[in-house]
Amino acid sequence: MSLKGNEVENLSREVYVDKTECTSCGQCADDLPDVFRLDDDDVAEVYNSKGATEEEIQEEIDACPGECIHWRD
Repeated sequence: MSLKGNEVENLSREVYVDKTECTSCGQCADDLPDVFRLDDDDVAEVYNSKGATEEEIQEEIDACPGECIHWRD
C-alpha cells in the first residue's frame, strides 16, 4: 500500500464529526490538522481519516468540548 503525505496505515475504524453538535471551536483542526478542518461555515469535518493514528484521534474525541467527534460503528 502506498501512503501519501502523513497518512497512517490500517485504521480499523472510521471517524466522523456530527456537525449538528459541533461548537466551531476549531480545537480538532488545531490539534490534528492532517485529519480535521473547518468547512466554509466554520464547522469541523473529517477530510483525511488516515492523517493520524487511532490513538491520536481517540485523544481528540475525548478532548472535544462539543463531544461531536465519533467512531462510526
